[in-house]
Amino acid sequence: MNALTRAQYRSWALAAVVALALPMRAWAQPSDSPPQAQEEKSAEDILKKLLGAERGIGGMRAEEQGTTNEQPHVAVPIHFTYNSAEITPDSLPQLDRVAQALNDPRLRSARIRIEGHTDKLGSDAYNLRLSQQRADAVKQFLVTKKGISASRLIATGYGKTRPLPGVSQDTEAGRAATRRVEFVNLGAGASVAEASERPAAQEGALTVDVTVMYEKGGQNRVLTPGSVLTPNDNYRVTFVPDRSGYVYVYQIDSTGKAAPVFPNPGYSAARNPVQGKQRYMVPPEGKWLMLDQHPGEEEIVVLASENELADPKVMAERMRGSPLDSTMRGPAPSARGDVVPELPPGVFTYRLPFQHR
Repeated sequence: MNALTRAQYRSWALAAVVALALPMRAWAQPSDSPPQAQEEKSAEDILKKLLGAERGIGGMRAEEQGTTNEQPHVAVPIHFTYNSAEITPDSLPQLDRVAQALNDPRLRSARIRIEGHTDKLGSDAYNLRLSQQRADAVKQFLVTKKGISASRLIATGYGKTRPLPGVSQDTEAGRAATRRVEFVNLGAGASVAEASERPAAQEGALTVDVTVMYEKGGQNRVLTPGSVLTPNDNYRVTFVPDRSGYVYVYQIDSTGKAAPVFPNPGYSAARNPVQGKQRYMVPPEGKWLMLDQHPGEEEIVVLASENELADPKVMAERMRGSPLDSTMRGPAPSARGDVVPELPPGVFTYRLPFQHR
């Protein structure tokens, strides 16, 4: 091989290496959150933050309408393949440390909300759906792979409705930090206490994850207990039952009358019985429910059971007069599930009071 041929050969070989390298970069399955975007957390770090020994991001997280979430919480760098809810292998050691913290004796009686958050890119509906799927994936992993009781975990997707205060999403680094999974300590829930007090009635009972979104000023927000809604604000109820059964959703007005939200053929084509693990949105995307012109203290009430209830509307109206107890249900920190003596055993209840002005 002469000098010219060797030079040509080296040039050809270099071009071949470059050509092979470029497709490999394109074929690599991307992650929504690169490993360097968020700091890895040790089991001790997670435990301290969930116990309240340390504050989470920025001390307190900004919520809707100027309120703050003071519950112990921690953001954990869990990554997913691009535009999917598939957890990437590099996140498995981090989830191992999450499970280790949740199994600590000081947290074993606590209910934990797993929150999925996305950045601002994409539509509201797409991000809400993707964030819910990712929160569900984390919950499923902890339950099936790490043995965490499903009754302790609530998976809720917030989409892009809860950006990090002070973090610009105009850069990829800011968007990567905003795409996150947070774990929130809701305190000791009655689902744990009741299981020991009434195992026959409560063991394996149907439960429902409930999220109420509302539209205000062109933005979608999560309705929290005590929030104010006006006739100009629109709302939508989303729920996911953990198994097949019957779900009933009502809006209780200031006079105590219950208006059916689900099942209601005027608002949704879906009906009972509902399918487990399926996401129901009432009304569907592109539509909202509106309040009437009669203000006062109102509530969203959800009842659920594996068996059809004889008169759920009467049950819902009866609940409004009962005090809210310490049983916590659903994604909202102060939403309560009440054990009403008149209700049949095993009936799941959820109450979300708000102000209609």
